[in-house]
Amino acid sequence: MERRHLSYFVAAVEAGSISEAARRLHLSQPSVSQAIQELERELRTPLVVRGRKLSLTPAGRALLGPARRTLRAFDGVRAAVEGVGVLATGRLDLAVVPALAVDPAVRIVTEFRARYPGVRIRVRDAANGAEGFTSLRRAEAELLLHDHPAPYPKHRAVPLALSELMAVFPPGTPLPEGPVGLPELARHDVVMGAAAESAVGTWITVELAALQLPSLTVAVDSAHRDAVIPLVLAGAGATVLPEPAARAAGLLGAVIRPVGFSVPRQAYLYHRTGELSPTARAFVDLVEEPPRGGTGT
Repeated sequence: MERRHLSYFVAAVEAGSISEAARRLHLSQPSVSQAIQELERELRTPLVVRGRKLSLTPAGRALLGPARRTLRAFDGVRAAVEGVGVLATGRLDLAVVPALAVDPAVRIVTEFRARYPGVRIRVRDAANGAEGFTSLRRAEAELLLHDHPAPYPKHRAVPLALSELMAVFPPGTPLPEGPVGLPELARHDVVMGAAAESAVGTWITVELAALQLPSLTVAVDSAHRDAVIPLVLAGAGATVLPEPAARAAGLLGAVIRPVGFSVPRQAYLYHRTGELSPTARAFVDLVEEPPRGGTGT
């Protein structure tokens, strides 16, 4: 079994067809197909079901995760042999839950890229809740940014710092200066990103009930996070966003204010216990660095 056998197999699965994998690999379709057939003969079992869209047999599904981890191990060996201590090249597979796609993912990825410009980062969506950890189990990603407690004992969690939340209102909304409290927010229609800010929305609902105030009037409940700011700018309602996204909305004309309440939020960088690739190890090390100018305690 050669590296190319596993590489072509994984490429075909991720591309959805052998022909598309060949195009991405800049190879002929017969070359990719033959390599997968050789792998099947060596393992003495079919791995894929060929058709308009390639699918996996049970044996293929069992092989996929170990194949991905083996390819990352090859990359680690190459880095060690070549002495690439500065990570001049490499690839990092990172899964991110929607709620963390802007904060803190953008900040961390930007810092990592500034330090290691030769590393290519592939970011994929992770599902909310325990289902999001599938990307680690199947080795689709080596690292995961998630706000859910790890459902499996073999995952290590590194706490992440989160930006403060800010209230964002349509352009021209008359507001007093200073932080916006829950009673003021409740007087406005709101735009909620269902997949992105559901935890925040739930907490606000509970707190409003405790204050004997009416629940938020949700004008738009959008499953598409990217639509939230355009909807606010168009006057559909107010929202609550992490500070970087709120500041960006402010530059486009939205009225932004600090919030006068503290929402309990958590976020972690997860990875499987055991050896990490050089790129993943560098990413984890960056996250674990103490804040600049701080003591780290």
